[in-house]
Amino acid sequence: MEISKYKDEEEYQKSIDLINKVEEIQHLFEAFKSLLVSEKQEISEENFMEKKVKNNY
Repeated sequence: MEISKYKDEEEYQKSIDLINKVEEIQHLFEAFKSLLVSEKQEISEENFMEKKVKNNY
């Protein structure tokens, strides 16, 4: 499992765009996928928001 944190949605989108543009990263990603266990070759992405809650007690 990998967890990446970004400053905001804009920073996240810039990073994803860069990853999708750079050919070397695409080759590395394909090499990574080839190493996955055959029955677990699914890669999924989920988005989560981190919220800071202020306790007023």
